[in-house]
Amino acid sequence: MRIGLVVDHPKRDLPGAVMLGYQLARRGAAVALVPMYEQAVDVPRLGLDALVVNYARPVNLDLMRSFARTGLALYVLDTEGGVLAEKGGNSPPAMAAHIKSSGYADILAGYFFWGSRLHDAFLAAGTMKPEQLHLTGCPRFDFAAPRWRALLDGEPRGYLLVNANFPLVNSRFTGKPGGEREAMVRAGWDGAYVDRFIADLKQVFANYLVEIDRLAAARPDRNILVRPHPFESEDVYRNALSRHANVLIDGTGSVLDRIRNAAAVIHLNCGTAVESVLLGKLPLQLEYLNTPTTAGHAALPARVSRQVASFEELLGAIDHIERETETFDFARVHAADIEAFFHLNDGKAAERVADVLIGTTSSHRPYVSLLATVKGTRAKPSLGQIVKGAASAALGSAVTERLRSQFNPARRDKRIAPPFVQSLLQRIAAHDQASPSRFTAKRAHCATTGLPLASIAIEHAK
Repeated sequence: MRIGLVVDHPKRDLPGAVMLGYQLARRGAAVALVPMYEQAVDVPRLGLDALVVNYARPVNLDLMRSFARTGLALYVLDTEGGVLAEKGGNSPPAMAAHIKSSGYADILAGYFFWGSRLHDAFLAAGTMKPEQLHLTGCPRFDFAAPRWRALLDGEPRGYLLVNANFPLVNSRFTGKPGGEREAMVRAGWDGAYVDRFIADLKQVFANYLVEIDRLAAARPDRNILVRPHPFESEDVYRNALSRHANVLIDGTGSVLDRIRNAAAVIHLNCGTAVESVLLGKLPLQLEYLNTPTTAGHAALPARVSRQVASFEELLGAIDHIERETETFDFARVHAADIEAFFHLNDGKAAERVADVLIGTTSSHRPYVSLLATVKGTRAKPSLGQIVKGAASAALGSAVTERLRSQFNPARRDKRIAPPFVQSLLQRIAAHDQASPSRFTAKRAHCATTGLPLASIAIEHAK
């Protein structure tokens, strides 16, 4: 069985995809990690039986319909399915309604859920057949579980980790003004609410930078690592904080590694508060910077954090961080607030997803189509999509992806490097007491022409 896994942002999503690829490979599947930007041209060249996509949103509905018409079994494992709003476009009822009314329910073979809250909303709405809804957890959080935690960079360094979460007002990728607003409205948010939220968020972001600046000045003996969101520009942080010798701006590497090495995590409404709890690191929420609108947009990070009500309280918590950590009830917080959205912290999410996929029987020929590649797998492709598809068909997407990334940094960040996948894959195998040499990750090639693709093939030799 050949299974494709669409990878959105490698820095955030690739380790979980490799973990899932490992579990699938050891069950006998051939796996392809497909960069999101290349799925329209790579999927028709890989001879897949099933494809796991990173979300089901209006922006990719036409592409998913084109895939479904070929008989390809489509599944969703949402890369942002855990920290959900109480109301609005990404609340559980709204997401369930969207899948049901948009037509996605008619083309999906299954949906994997991070937690029971969203799973139950789909069940209650009759969105899809119950047997198509799978409560598994998300594989990228398997590394936070005690079973796999040793794979993280485990050298404690004691810095204060400041995680940022402001891509909506400090976007790294959106080229046109208002692009992020349009995306939220298309996703189901009320336009007036989005305008109010963005206005508040701009002010909160400015205040957040001021507070980190104050913290660095007040505690010059404390090393502070500021980590922008993967979709944020780092320039604003460098301009605001570069005068402090104790501040490092660095968004590279895995956030789980950075959290594990931290003394505590400072944030505001950031979903990494959950990972902090999973790893036993104290999350400190700067609650006093919130407005009613920003606080209500996603309440879970605040609920799972030690909330501070003033700058002075923040300094007090930092000065007594060991005591604060010891008195924070991590187990209670997980049971009360995290499990419903992120399921069990048992390191078995990838196994549960793999078991469902391997249990799927395919009754159609593997999907291969040169014409689909040329058309970007769309019924009515644009001229640009045809040009890209034709170039990919003639040269292989590994070549065209490399060429396009030279002119577009956003695409450069989303490339997948075979050496990283190979190294992590073999580390996972060794930790699992399997034979690392039997697991390989290398550049995938077109099933018919042999041309190199942007996707990465994972296989397990018997």
